[in-house]
This record gives sequence, C-alpha cells and structure tokens, in this order.
Amino acid sequence: MHSDSQESIKILFMAAEAAPLIKIGGLGDYVGSLPKALLDAAQNHNADVSLDIRIAVPYTKMMDTRFLETTNLLSFSSVHGNKTNTFQVYTTIFDAITYYILENKDLEEQQDVVYTADPAEDGEKFTAFSLACFDLMKQIGWKADIIHANDWQTGVICSALKNTKQASQFKTKSVFVIHNLPYMGAGAEPFIQKYKISGARGKALPEWGKKLPLVIGIDYADQVITVSPTYAKEILTPQFGNDLQDYLSTQKKKIIGILNGIDDQFWNPETDCFIQKQFNSENREARKENKVFIQQSLGLQIKPDLPLLVMVSRLDRQKGIRLLCDTLRHFKNEKWQAVILGTGSRDQEELVYALEKTFPDTVRFLNRFDSPFSHQLPAGGDIFLMPSLYEPCGISQMIAMRYGCIPIAHAVGGLVDSIDENEESRTGFLFHQPERDAFLSALEQAFQEYQKPMEWGKIQRRAMQQDFSWKKSAEEYLKVYRQLLRM
Repeated sequence: MHSDSQESIKILFMAAEAAPLIKIGGLGDYVGSLPKALLDAAQNHNADVSLDIRIAVPYTKMMDTRFLETTNLLSFSSVHGNKTNTFQVYTTIFDAITYYILENKDLEEQQDVVYTADPAEDGEKFTAFSLACFDLMKQIGWKADIIHANDWQTGVICSALKNTKQASQFKTKSVFVIHNLPYMGAGAEPFIQKYKISGARGKALPEWGKKLPLVIGIDYADQVITVSPTYAKEILTPQFGNDLQDYLSTQKKKIIGILNGIDDQFWNPETDCFIQKQFNSENREARKENKVFIQQSLGLQIKPDLPLLVMVSRLDRQKGIRLLCDTLRHFKNEKWQAVILGTGSRDQEELVYALEKTFPDTVRFLNRFDSPFSHQLPAGGDIFLMPSLYEPCGISQMIAMRYGCIPIAHAVGGLVDSIDENEESRTGFLFHQPERDAFLSALEQAFQEYQKPMEWGKIQRRAMQQDFSWKKSAEEYLKVYRQLLRM
C-alpha cells in the first residue's frame, strides 16, 4: 500500500550481466546486490519512498537455465534505424525483484557468451538490447522514472532517451555508471550509425570518441557515477583519463563517485561454509587453523607464524602482475610464503609461473577458478597483495579485511577509499607509486607490524569491523535518484 505522501520511484537496471542469473565479473555482483540494498534502504526511510526495481539483461546460453523455466512473457519487434530485431522475453522474480531476459531471435549466433574478446563482435548485440529495453517498457505498459545503465554495453540508452520521437513523453532520467573507463566499446561504432543513434557532442571531445557507446552514455546521461569517489577524481587526470580527461572535466558537474559494497552475508567468516574454520573479529585464533590448512593443501612448509602473502585476482596488466612478481623477487631479506590464485591473459600467467619456478619452496600459483579457495585464502592468509595499476573500486581488499587478511595495495581508486593507512586507525598499507621500491617499502613496514602480535591484532580487529555492506552506498544512490526526479 502506498500512502499519499509516499514518493514512488520506478527504476530499470540495465546491464550485460546480473547475479544470480549470470555473473562473469564484478558487474554481475553489483547488479545482483545493489537493487536488494536499495529496497532495504527505502524501507528504512520510514516508508516515505517506495521503489519498484526491475532488471533487464540480454539472454546468453551461459545463463543459469533454472531462471528460464518461468513462462515466456512476450515477443515484440524492436525497430531502430535500418534494423528490425525480434525479441522473446522471459521474466522471473528473484528476491522480490523482476528480471527481464531479452533473447534476440535475429542475433542468436551472438548469444554463446556474455562477452567476446572483441567489442566489435558484441557491438550489435548490446546496441540492439539497449534500444529494445526502450520498447520493452512500452510493451509492458510500465515506464521507469530512472534508467540505471551500466558500462559501454548499455550507454546508447542514454542517447535514445533524449533523442527519439517518444522521448518527450517518457520523461525518464538516466544514471550511467562507469565501472571501468578504458572499456569504451571501441569497434561498436558502425552499429551506432546503423541504428541511427545520436553520437556524443561534448566540448573538448576528441573526434574518435563521438561514436563510442561509453562516451555516448556519459554525454547524454543526467547523472554519471563512478564506483568510488577517488576514481571520479582520477578520470579527470591525464594518468587515468584515457585521453578523455579534458572532455570529462567539462562534464564534472554531473560526475560523482559512490563506493561499491560487498554482500556481507555471503562474505562472512562467522558463517562461511567454504572455509576450514569459522571465526570472528573477537576470536581470531581459528585463523591459524585456516593457514595451516592452506599450507598442508599446497605442500608448503607448515609454519603458522611465517607471514603468508595471498592474492586472488584476474591476471591482467591492470592488476599489476609484473610489479608483483618483480617486487617479490627482490623481497629476499624476509622469510615468507605466497599463494596466487587466478586466471587471465597468457603473458600475465607466464609471469606468475616464472615466479613460482624461482621460489619452488615458497610460492604456489593456482592457475584456475576456485570458489572455495577464494574464500580460504583471505581466511588464512596474513597479507593480501593488491598492486593494481588502477582500480575503479575493487572489492577483494574489502573481502580480505572482513576476514582479517591485511591488504597492501597501490594507492589508487577505491583502494584509497576503503583502506586506512593512518597509524592510529590503520586497516592496511598503501604505497603511492607503482614502482618496486615503493611496494617493497610497504611490505617491509607490514612485516615490522606483523612481528608485534598485539599491534597486528589491533589492525586485524579494526579491518574486520569495517562496514563494507551495500547499506551506505544504497542510501547515496537513493539520494541521487530523488534529486534527479526533482530537477
């Protein structure tokens, strides 16, 4: 029941992936977690606001088929530019949120995977999907007040909302979220033309950017959000702006950063069924058993007091893998063990294999996707390594801290916003230059603290008691929506 004084907001989330239907990376987690947190936030507002949140994703054969067992909702034709696409839509309700799964009958050959390595191959699939969401609202007789679009795959919806004939009757506001600026959808430009989408037109915008889906999203959105406050500032600089910094500076009035959260029920050392021994911030002794379990499982010497360095990551240039390997090769004055879990590009994997070969007794490389071990490593490791060259938000450091595994990270993006390096309130260690000496110095500082069990225990306890849930972030998003609707 809505009271007369209650503000009602309809929100359509659009994304390439959404947990639990389909999750490839952090975006899937984000779209799977934030809507639930928003519903909770609305309830906490003493019912002065009610939310109707729905989520649209393109169909892929990788999807969990259990979610497709519900009845087919409808079929419709989506006509944009010179192209007609026929969509079949499945609907399912999960955690009180309606999901729409759009299957494009004209591009079935593009539905094997969520992302190919080449955006040119994905360009039409995502362009057609984004525009079809516009038609979907008409088909179901439901009009969103806010469209919450994510990354280049859904950027064109922001242009469509402003430039199609029906746009004036929609009066829908758009929020466009940048999860990773360098991924702009290069290669999708021919489909911007084919589907007659108005390109970006901002001042100081390089010619090459005008037909890129991510830039179109930024240009036409009513509000642009990055996934951490520091990243919102960084993208205005030459170092992180990907040659768009001058243009982004002209847009900075509408760019803000809101830090991502984590699902603190799923990532909870007190209840985690993936870890050998559960524990909490007041009773951390059990972490030693988790550490011994890791050492035993991987054939490392069983030394509960030896610092265990861990990393769980996609192996990509962005993640600073070369810097990690180079630094550990030079970290010879101390005794340590290290476990690196992840898969990625071949050249980055080779770097870690070479490191393991150099330190056969102390380094283990788990070159695989391994869900249980991605929980076990922060639950038993002492220090979590995160030397990312850039990091829009990052959630691995939050998970590590929740489990009492202290991060050493490069001071960029969301790592700055989530790790406190001040001595009296420390929850981790930051180094400020992406260079070996700076990383080594942070490692040495952490090892000195580790040798003082009382001090280290205080750092662990503080880290574990940080609130990285979605609660605070959801409140901030809700504020953004309400402000937009008053404009």
